[in-house]
Amino acid sequence: MKKTVGKSAVRESALAKVGSLFSEAAAAFKKDPALSDRKVRIARRTAQKARLAMPAAFKKRFCRHCGKYWVPGSTVRVRLQKQKVVYYCLACRRYARHPYVREKKARRQKKRNAASVVA
Repeated sequence: MKKTVGKSAVRESALAKVGSLFSEAAAAFKKDPALSDRKVRIARRTAQKARLAMPAAFKKRFCRHCGKYWVPGSTVRVRLQKQKVVYYCLACRRYARHPYVREKKARRQKKRNAASVVA
């Protein structure tokens, strides 16, 4: 009889595979950028098959439009505008905007907590 694997085990293994694929893509970029794009495509497909949301750290490392692996300065331009980090893909010429309000709020909260401890 065949053993079934639970959803959580499948998702954990998929998350581990996605992480390793992104680290391989980073290592392969200097030698062959096309190979790193392929690794990203495999990682996205793995996450989709496992119905796994792509972690935020990985979302900001590839273009969701063309699938290019992003390396600031060579494949993507990164700018800050009005509470957002704006990524401009140099391959497909499209923008991706990610807000950074949460980070600012967390920093403000730390300052308040530090001031209340001192006082």
